[in-house]
Amino acid sequence: MAKLPIRWIEARTYRHATEDEGRVGRALDFAVPGGAPARDVLQGHFGNKLVRLTRRLEENPSIRVAWERWTAAGLLDALATEADARVDEEGILHFRLDKQAAFEERWSLAKDSDTIDVRVKLVAYPAKPAEARRVAKSILPGAA
Repeated sequence: MAKLPIRWIEARTYRHATEDEGRVGRALDFAVPGGAPARDVLQGHFGNKLVRLTRRLEENPSIRVAWERWTAAGLLDALATEADARVDEEGILHFRLDKQAAFEERWSLAKDSDTIDVRVKLVAYPAKPAEARRVAKSILPGAA
C-alpha cells in the first residue's frame, strides 16, 4: 500500500476543571489512536486549572490507522467539499471533532467549542499552499 502524503497528525483537546481526565483521554483515544498523550497543566483565564492533552503521530503505520478509521467512518467525505478552506498557508489540513461524540464513540465534526482539534501536515512539493490543497484533494474521498 502506498505511503500517504502526510508528515504527521496532531490532535489536541482540553480537560476543563469540571471534566474527568480519564473520559477526555478516552475521547482522544477514539478520535486519534496512538501512544500516551502529552499532558500540559495550564491556567485558564479566571485561574481555573486546565489540562491540555496532545497526541502526535509521526510514523506511517500509526498515521494510516487513523486515516483509515476516519475514511471508514465517512468523516473525510464531509471534509472533501471544504478542502480548500481547511488547508492553511503552511500546508496543514484542519478539522475539529466533537469531544462528547468521540467519548460516546461516534464520529461528528464539531459544531461548538468543546472539541478535539486535529491538524494533518501534508507533504507537498513544492511547499506551497496551492500544492498542499492539491494533495488534500487527492487523498480526501470525493474531493475534486
